[in-house]
Amino acid sequence: MILLCWTIAVLFYFKTKAPVSMQANWTHDDLMNCYRAFENSWSTTLRDIVTFWKPSNQFRPLGQVLYKIGFQYSDLNIWPWRLVVSSILILNAFLLGHLATKLSGSLAFGLTATAIASYHYNWPFLYLNTGTIYEILAFTFVYAGLACFVEFRDKPWVLPATALLYILGLNAKESVVVLPVFLVLYDFLWHRRIDWKVFALFGGITLAFIFGRVYGLNGISSIGLYKPDYKLSVYLERFRGYLSGLILWEALPLWAAPLVAATPFLLRTRMSTFAALVFPIGILPLAFVPDRGLEGVYIACAGLALSLPCLLLLIPKEKLRLLCAALLFAAMFLWVPAKSDLSGADVEYGNITNFYRELKVAAPTLPPGSQIRFLREPFLAHEHWASTFASRLLYRDPSLEIVCLTNPNLKDKPTGNDYAVFEWSENRMLRIK
Repeated sequence: MILLCWTIAVLFYFKTKAPVSMQANWTHDDLMNCYRAFENSWSTTLRDIVTFWKPSNQFRPLGQVLYKIGFQYSDLNIWPWRLVVSSILILNAFLLGHLATKLSGSLAFGLTATAIASYHYNWPFLYLNTGTIYEILAFTFVYAGLACFVEFRDKPWVLPATALLYILGLNAKESVVVLPVFLVLYDFLWHRRIDWKVFALFGGITLAFIFGRVYGLNGISSIGLYKPDYKLSVYLERFRGYLSGLILWEALPLWAAPLVAATPFLLRTRMSTFAALVFPIGILPLAFVPDRGLEGVYIACAGLALSLPCLLLLIPKEKLRLLCAALLFAAMFLWVPAKSDLSGADVEYGNITNFYRELKVAAPTLPPGSQIRFLREPFLAHEHWASTFASRLLYRDPSLEIVCLTNPNLKDKPTGNDYAVFEWSENRMLRIK
């Protein structure tokens, strides 16, 4: 009964605090990701998942599976996509709560971790951008892998099963490389041992992934925004920035950040030690690249959900812990701010959905491989591939040649080859030819 009531409360909490999660629509990230998924066959996507050590033009092929399924069965209707993303977010909270219960031995601890992990005010893009599915799936596989390892530690199949979850996670996002560190940390804190089989198996997988898909030719590190700068000062600044967002202390001084993060160590328990280390370890994959927002270190944010409930372990009786957990959750309902605005994303949503609607009206069908020219479009200059992605997805035709003035790669195509010419004016798509 307690679990049922808590589940209902968490669902209501998420719906109340993050109503924008079901209001999100198409973004430019979605156009790029969905087109990449559409352009690659199922066999290519599955091959890239299996050969996780090889560079892939999809970079993170597991997330592409969601885009392929979504586009195949719901076309350009974003609502089913958002339902799936919101469901995984809630599932992640309960997954972390289950892990927390196993680690702490306290149901109250796990329930509190679930509530804290279910929503954060500074995760706007988890709710507003389906493109964060990569970070969301990475969280899923890191804590599913750790939960599997913790719960079935003595089973002969636990290492292969955990390794499979690890490989799937690496196909979602490279930040999953922290899982082996969490496995070793758990073994050391709870069992005072380090299993060298874990080192060998997960070390081999990690090295193959890093030197292949990440740093290999045309690997993930070749993307401009992901080129690392390995300096201690960079790590400390990212540490301060991400921690300030996590604890809602915008002006957190650099000198104070390590002290705040180390607070759980004062409790001197293995649970509090593990919780305190989750954040500094969890941010490592993104600590040396430009700031990706708190959503980028979603895995590390579990540190907060595991640290705060450590105070409950000071209470000797579980019934009193459950009462305190309920009171804390009630306080969260009252004082945690809701994310109820679209933070300007409605302009991006509107431009894309209007483009889709108006183009379909202006040209219900187009011959395969035809050249289309846009004299003006609703997209900004740096969004020069948007009309290409959107048009090819709309007509399900990757052979369409899209010419627009904002795209320097295509703007000089001969006008004599134009099958149709369009101009965007006052939120309408006008067909000139």
